[in-house]
Parts: sequence; structure tokens; C-alpha cells
Amino acid sequence: MSRARGPLGRLVDEFAGDAASRAYPELPALDDFRKIWSGLRAESQLRQTLEYVPRNAGPLNSNALAHRSIELMRELSPGYLRHFLSYVDDLAWMERVTAAGPSAEKAAPQAASIGKRAKGKRVRR
Repeated sequence: MSRARGPLGRLVDEFAGDAASRAYPELPALDDFRKIWSGLRAESQLRQTLEYVPRNAGPLNSNALAHRSIELMRELSPGYLRHFLSYVDDLAWMERVTAAGPSAEKAAPQAASIGKRAKGKRVRR
């Protein structure tokens, strides 16, 4: 024998049934905003990379190489640069989240150092 659902149960059923059909409309202005924001973000990040490049950096300096590659990406494919920087932002965010997460509190115990050892009597066998 099945019991009739109460008002709260019927409300839950109604929301569960409509969840798939209730999608938020896509706004064209939102796409424009995303494009503008990603372009501004890419320019901001490019300026930030300039801060870390030493003036007399050699040809194999990692900061200078990274900056040069980002400048080339900007010239050759600005769309790819925006996608790449978005990916790097996501990775940096994930790194910050995992570093600040609960696992940071339970850090692994550090291994004993190899430095000076305790002086003791040597046992010969």
C-alpha cells in the first residue's frame, strides 16, 4: 500500500522534475564581457611578466624565455594566449586551494636530517 505524498514531497518532486528543463538563458552581452575581460586579463598578466625579467638577462634566463614566449603568443595568436593564461590561472587557483586545504594541516613528518649525528660509543661485534 503506497502512501500519498505530502505537500513538501510534492514540492520536491516538482523541483526535481523541472530541474532539467530550467536552464539559464545565454546572454549575448555575457560573451562580449568575457572577451573584453580575457583581453584585459591577458594584458595585465603580460605587464606582470615584465616585472620579473631582469634587464641584463642572458639568453637562457627562464624568466626572459617565458616572457618572450608569451609575447610571441600575443603576436601570433591572441586567442590562444587568452586560453593559455586562463589555463594557468586555473592551475594557480588549484594550487592555492590545495595548499590551503585540510591536508596542509596534516603535513607529512619531515625526514631526519643527514647532518651531524649523535656521538655515541661504537659497538663492535
